[in-house]
Amino acid sequence: MTPAEEITAAADRLGQLAEAAQKDLDCDDYWKSYNPETAWWDGLTNGMGGASGDLAGAMPPAAALELSRWLRSEARRLVATTHPGWQEAVSPHAHAVARAINGGQRP
Repeated sequence: MTPAEEITAAADRLGQLAEAAQKDLDCDDYWKSYNPETAWWDGLTNGMGGASGDLAGAMPPAAALELSRWLRSEARRLVATTHPGWQEAVSPHAHAVARAINGGQRP
């Protein structure tokens, strides 16, 4: 798998998860007891607690969707170039983020 393919796969996965999470946030009964403005943060920090809850709460679906868009734009940039070695030299952070997302997949 090329770096561009890895980044695209991560963008796809993250985008799908963000859309599903936003649908839950908008429709699932669990979230109805929370203020809509703070529901994501409140629900995760209360449900998980500690630093894990704080981290999860800091990444609402809208942020995950924007991260997915950024990854997709980085993948397009990699595909568009013909410069030898460019895929390995540019945007190492996007590639690392993609690998972390893809490595976090569960069956």
